Amino acid sequence: MKFLRNCWYMVGWSSEFPATDIVPFTVMNEALALYRKDDGTLVALEDLCPHRLVPLSVGRKEGDELRCMYHGLKFAPDGRCTEIPGTDRISSKVCVRSYPIEEKHGAAWVWMGDAAKADPALIPPIEGPDSATFAMKCSKKIWKGNAEIVADNLLDLSHAPYVHEATFGANNKVSLKIQKDGEAKRGIDTIERGVVADRWHLGRQSNPYFGEVPSDDNVVSTFLVPGVFILKIHSYAPGVQDRFVDGKPAEEPIFRRCTCQMITPINDTESMFFYNFGPDHEHTDLADHAFAIAEAAFAEDKAIIETQQATISKVPDRKMIMLAMDQPVLRYNEIYNGLRSAEAAERAAAASEA
Repeated sequence: MKFLRNCWYMVGWSSEFPATDIVPFTVMNEALALYRKDDGTLVALEDLCPHRLVPLSVGRKEGDELRCMYHGLKFAPDGRCTEIPGTDRISSKVCVRSYPIEEKHGAAWVWMGDAAKADPALIPPIEGPDSATFAMKCSKKIWKGNAEIVADNLLDLSHAPYVHEATFGANNKVSLKIQKDGEAKRGIDTIERGVVADRWHLGRQSNPYFGEVPSDDNVVSTFLVPGVFILKIHSYAPGVQDRFVDGKPAEEPIFRRCTCQMITPINDTESMFFYNFGPDHEHTDLADHAFAIAEAAFAEDKAIIETQQATISKVPDRKMIMLAMDQPVLRYNEIYNGLRSAEAAERAAAASEA
């Protein structure tokens, strides 16, 4: 499986990197050793000592450098070996790869491709634990599923009335019809490095997040390379479309909520699923309640994805049949595959010149 490399992959929430720890993490079968320098900035090194291939993550942090605790070699944040006990001369070949890493939105992001192309402006604009708008609670889980089928699941909200029949309040015929109708009428726009779907779920009589309060919900989902899903839902008092000004709501929503979900491929059949969920700060008292509902829904997604992956592994040559409801998936895959093909062409050209 060839994943896109020239992009930022999330490798953890900022809170997962204490000042003294070396944190191992695997992206696309590449083992990384992540740690903080004394000034608090993050470093991402290839997680092996080139001498005997022992992981640096089981070594020791000494100032801004890592020491392998097998034979004592020490490596700087740029990957250079700065010490070999008993040796004065150090060959430039004794080094490890250093990866660009940035910390933004309360999360750590690593660039797995050409370091010269690592543009921090391409870090997806998620709402993190430091969000000024939403009271976000954050977590992560390993899913036994390829990153591409996890992405398909997140892009395809038409599964919600079925997979999430109980958790998202769709366990009655009225709510089920509202969600089905809203998904059937969604608009889909292609943006740079992703897609946006905007739709309305009109006439909800209740909501699992804030109770027996009727609302019209504006549901906007953004999906960005390499697999970042940002969903924001604004719930308005019923009949809001009759009160539009210039085609948009002119009033504040009665409730807002957001979830961001980030897929990082561990290997061809496993993914790290980072996620958060939260209401607006005006409803911080509902944050735990809302997150518990989201956790239950993500467990439902995990179960269906892992079952799907098990089937795919049994019949790897069987092709999926795409339907009209799959337009967001198809649009996004066009963008992703185009970027992946461009990368492959660049690598082929570089190899021919070498």
